[in-house]
Amino acid sequence: MILTIIFIILIFSALVIAHEWGHFIVARRNGVKVDEFGIGFPPKIFSRKTKLTEYSINLLPLGGFVRLKGEDSDDKSKDSFAAKPYKARAKIVMAGVGINFLIAYVIVVILLIFGIPALLPSGFVKIGPIKPSSVQTSPLTTLSVNKDSAAEKAGIKAGSEILKANGIELKTSDDLQNFTKENAGKNVELQIKQSGEIKNVNVQLASDGSKGYLGIAAQPIELARYNPLSALVAAFIVIVQLAILTVSAFASFIAGLFSAKVSSDVAGPVGIVSIFGGVVQFGWRYVLAFIASISLSLAVINSLPIPALDGGRLLLMTLTRMGVKITPEFESKLHFTGFILLIILIVIVTISDISRL
Repeated sequence: MILTIIFIILIFSALVIAHEWGHFIVARRNGVKVDEFGIGFPPKIFSRKTKLTEYSINLLPLGGFVRLKGEDSDDKSKDSFAAKPYKARAKIVMAGVGINFLIAYVIVVILLIFGIPALLPSGFVKIGPIKPSSVQTSPLTTLSVNKDSAAEKAGIKAGSEILKANGIELKTSDDLQNFTKENAGKNVELQIKQSGEIKNVNVQLASDGSKGYLGIAAQPIELARYNPLSALVAAFIVIVQLAILTVSAFASFIAGLFSAKVSSDVAGPVGIVSIFGGVVQFGWRYVLAFIASISLSLAVINSLPIPALDGGRLLLMTLTRMGVKITPEFESKLHFTGFILLIILIVIVTISDISRL
């Protein structure tokens, strides 16, 4: 569990730092002075000042931040964020979102070329008229293991491949189901591939099949592969589909709050750790897909017109351009309020995650 939490922190921090780097590089290209580029959050452990920017490493390893000159003031000096035209400021504000979208897109392209599991969310595989160049079917793979089941007692874990039963090759979930039913209550030998190692395990099957004789859900996994050109187009379709799913899940979550119900489609820190713990057992493809989904979620959520998020900043900038007078003080209060509301939402989701454990 500790290792899983460390990996989650590293993944999330890397994606947030990449997001902030997007703001940093686009600000620089548009002539805005970056006062500080920080990894982690204060208190500060180490910093180094150059002519243009202070680079810092901070104690709390939960992402990073960028401080732009004139970001929260009316400073109109030449290298100030506030002095730049609307188009330049909009690019800077949304650059982080663009980086997260790009990371998700590149990962999906890689998965489509090397083989994307068909058991991932439907958006990953239902990509319209674009067909895979090949489809490879893996052996019977354990998707989940019931608690206190015969499989769990034998040490079988999610992600294990079930190769043979009493020397008989198993190819489908029906093969496994028929075998366990015919041998209910008996001690059988299963050949499995677990953590890259092929081994034989003895399993005492349950005599009552109401909860499963073996106690697992298993089926072959199809890997769909695309040629590079098709993958570039298909990945774009996948990203759009998953972005729509993300917005839909977030909308369901918000709607659920008004009826005192928290949608199970939304996961907080605890839920993400739990999901990643299961994902790792299925191999690198699933880990990459997980990283892509987190990066895409960061991009989509940050795009929403909510104060404290990039989309909220863009909305306020747009309103100002249209003639609405918004003082830096009022904008700062709006963003602070938005930040507090986001923290409350995270707490609610976390409580919901814990209740589902």
